[in-house]
Amino acid sequence: MRRRFGSQKTEWRPRQEPCAVCGGELRNTTITHEERRGDDSCLFRNVPAQVCSVCSEIWIEEATLQEIDRLIEKGKPTRKVETPVYDLAVVSTS
Repeated sequence: MRRRFGSQKTEWRPRQEPCAVCGGELRNTTITHEERRGDDSCLFRNVPAQVCSVCSEIWIEEATLQEIDRLIEKGKPTRKVETPVYDLAVVSTS
């Protein structure tokens, strides 16, 4: 499954298969991944992923996504943070 948001480490390990979007080289790394469920957001650090060296498309394995789902349902977060929310529709009408 593809995800376009997140930040990746600078160390890259090349992988042989090309990116399905642009044909670029996919490299194994870890990212920070945000998962949204309704109005709730969960942040996951050190998520294994493949990132295209050309278009930056992010690919996360199905098993990893299933583990993220399991953690959302039954896991305990390592910490919680308050996140400011801005709504441009509200700001632009003021």
